[in-house]
Amino acid sequence: MPYDRSSSGLASPDDLQHRVRLPPGWTEINVAVALSGGADSMALLRLLRHFKSGQGGAGKLMALHVNHQLRGTESTADAHWCQQQCKALAIPLEVLTCDTSLYKSETGEGIEAAARTQRYQLLTSAAEQSGVRYLATAHTRDDQVETVLFRVLRGTGLRGLAGIPPTRALTPTVTLVRPLLNSSRSMVIRYLADLRQEFRTDSTNVDRQFTRNRLRHELLPQVREQYNSDLDGALVRLASQSAESQQVVESLARRLLDAAACPAKPQAMVLRCQDFSGQHPLVICEALRIAWREAGLAEQAMTYEWWNQLAEMVLRPHEGMVVNLPGNIRASIADERLVLQW
Repeated sequence: MPYDRSSSGLASPDDLQHRVRLPPGWTEINVAVALSGGADSMALLRLLRHFKSGQGGAGKLMALHVNHQLRGTESTADAHWCQQQCKALAIPLEVLTCDTSLYKSETGEGIEAAARTQRYQLLTSAAEQSGVRYLATAHTRDDQVETVLFRVLRGTGLRGLAGIPPTRALTPTVTLVRPLLNSSRSMVIRYLADLRQEFRTDSTNVDRQFTRNRLRHELLPQVREQYNSDLDGALVRLASQSAESQQVVESLARRLLDAAACPAKPQAMVLRCQDFSGQHPLVICEALRIAWREAGLAEQAMTYEWWNQLAEMVLRPHEGMVVNLPGNIRASIADERLVLQW
């Protein structure tokens, strides 16, 4: 789709349509929209339906709704409402249900992190089972701004500053796409108003106990008013520039990892330390992250300090050195090789 690079907040429905980014040939491939019933996801569903009806193609459009069972009857009502909307729009919908409160107690994750983990697990599995190639979520420019600021306040590196990527591979067969990432929420609301399309409002979106809600309703308006009226543009540019820099670092890290990797072993990873000699610690840490991620290991507990300690191990290997990492991962040095076991 054509892309309008202007940064105005309010626009006509046509302008919102011009901002949507979709992969080439998407109408020939099955696409699923992650539908919460909120304004953003309803706008995305209506937009894709509009494009699909105009362009045709053999691909099918469907919707997936996740009921986390966190808000009692409100959650049930959201699922029922989404079913009604999709029926009226003649779009197939699958409702996925999980017990996020139970999952939170079992894993120890915060409620928001637990919901996100379960949501993506369910959406990815349903997409694969339905033959969906692209899973579309309705993240907007506003979400990008909130995410970057949240990460800055929490403490983040270059990867975190890059914010929300427009696409991400979930599995070898399913790719996450975010067609509205360059569109503001105000544009979305205007688009729905012109269509007279209703949407659901999650009551937890105004609950100030959640950090992101305080950012959205308290900090961001204050900074825009008192410090920088173009704060959103500044943070979006920061994310874009950080993403470009991160791509360079990842490219260098990939080459390093390919050179250092030894043949894979069950429940283990082996890297030759000599290949890391003379490399910048930033590139080394990124290579270790890539290897960690591709092994399917959880990254959440791996802090900046842990990554630097691993980098130090490969730069200055001491025979027999052992470090116990988060997630019951054991790192050791043997024969000038870093061995990770789990």
